[in-house]
Amino acid sequence: MKTIKFIGTTLVVIVVSIFAVIAGISFFSAPDSSGLFGYKGYTVVSGSMEPKIAVGDFIIVETDPYEEVEIKDVVTFEYNSEIVTHRVVDKTEEGLVTKGDANNIQDQGFVTEDSYIGIKKIRIPYFGYIITFLQKPIAFAIIVALMGVYLIYLYLYPTKEEDEKE
Repeated sequence: MKTIKFIGTTLVVIVVSIFAVIAGISFFSAPDSSGLFGYKGYTVVSGSMEPKIAVGDFIIVETDPYEEVEIKDVVTFEYNSEIVTHRVVDKTEEGLVTKGDANNIQDQGFVTEDSYIGIKKIRIPYFGYIITFLQKPIAFAIIVALMGVYLIYLYLYPTKEEDEKE
């Protein structure tokens, strides 16, 4: 019984911690925000960077200064009100020239300092699917229900140590 409670408590702590991190990163990932401790997170929704970055991956972007971007860096930027992550193939006076690894042609236009968000630092395969699911109201309801069931279980079946104290 103690083992079940320990595992349950550990799972609750892990789930709450994951929610806190996801909520923090997601909340601070808007293009106009500075991020959470200089980082922003995004779920990949297109295959333009495959095979290095796949649909459903979660990337963490560091909001490094625009001037520090190098050719071959993978950068995230805003283009036509969408967030895009592509590789820098050239730097010009007009801005950065980018291209998706899976694309045959370079992106139209330039990435300027105004549209630049940051440089990709970390890729977590498939984690974007989890994030997308957790952002749905049904996922929140399921997790709250599971935590409620666990709390009821703890109340109905106290450990022997708790029984002896009463």
